[in-house]
Amino acid sequence: MITADQRRLVFEPLGDTAWRLFDTTVAERDASLLVTCIERVASGDYVAIWLGFGIRPSLHPTREDVLRTAQLLGRADALSTRSKPIPIPHLPPVWSGHPGWG
Repeated sequence: MITADQRRLVFEPLGDTAWRLFDTTVAERDASLLVTCIERVASGDYVAIWLGFGIRPSLHPTREDVLRTAQLLGRADALSTRSKPIPIPHLPPVWSGHPGWG
């Protein structure tokens, strides 16, 4: 394994042009251990498929850029309150007029 980020985030090679990025602070049986799958494409860029973040795949010029993005996403995830939205009393939810659609 190739390590980075003081051994918190670890790249595991899957071949010559693909890697998985793991978070070693997460238990081995926890699915959130796997942060992203990375593949080098023909253009020389790296495509990162993010797992568990709810974001689309992204294109990066280097693997180090993928690592920096993972570090930022990890910090944002840790800072998130993950709370339920607070309704605004004077602004009711939008109604589309179609039954079953909110």
